[in-house]
Amino acid sequence: MAAPDDITEDRGFKALLSSYPHETIEAFAPELMAERGKPVTVTVLQQESTRPDLGDPSRFLDIALLATWSDGSQAVILLIEHWSEIRKVDLRRVLWYVADLALRHPHAVVLPVILVTDPATKDVSGRLDMVVAGRVTIALHAQVIRITAADLPRLRLLQNRVAGMLMALAYQGIEAALAAFMHMAQSPGPLEDLERFLPFVMKLARMPESDVPRFRHRLEETGMVNVITEMKEEAKARGQVAEIRRLVDRGVLTREAARAELNDLIETGAITRDIGQEALSLLK
Repeated sequence: MAAPDDITEDRGFKALLSSYPHETIEAFAPELMAERGKPVTVTVLQQESTRPDLGDPSRFLDIALLATWSDGSQAVILLIEHWSEIRKVDLRRVLWYVADLALRHPHAVVLPVILVTDPATKDVSGRLDMVVAGRVTIALHAQVIRITAADLPRLRLLQNRVAGMLMALAYQGIEAALAAFMHMAQSPGPLEDLERFLPFVMKLARMPESDVPRFRHRLEETGMVNVITEMKEEAKARGQVAEIRRLVDRGVLTREAARAELNDLIETGAITRDIGQEALSLLK
């Protein structure tokens, strides 16, 4: 498992949001969900933006998700730009990405969101207006999201791992990381992602290195370490059973040999009796 300091916030958010695109729409665009319901498809778009000048360095937007609905209503691209430092927020860069996405996807509209994780309390504007001779030539209204304790009730209602991760931003320390991780563990998603994103939870909760042993102890107290271990063991057991059944289907193992193998795995404790009996019943 990576250490929290080895992970950048940008890299962590890109991995999380691209792994859970539907959940990202739920967490970041509740007004869109309220208006249209859940999208049928959510596609992660290519992240590299076109360069206006080949001499410029590559421009990468943080995450862009194309959502579509079954009724054929207009597709929406949710553009999420993340900044860990307020001073680096660049609305002209956001404008460039919005324009580029609109050009590449002419049948979609773009919903820009700015996620700010800087703990400083300075206000951040998501509005960029260009006025020439009294006339507005460009008006960009990006939504600025800064997770606070006021967001927790809504995030808790969302049984998804993006919401769980965002909860770690509302307050700091061991309990923040624990609450976020527990929410993720209780939400749908691959088992391996719990370990994969655990260091990122700790980073967003701004947990100092000195608190890590106490955090691990709290995980043990809540039973989460045991739960993860049990889930791993169950996944391994089901993998063994699936392999035995595959060998039977291919004719490599007879049903009698497969039953003997399953009984041996049950007796040695390699698989639980419930999983073994379930597999045996399918071999009759």
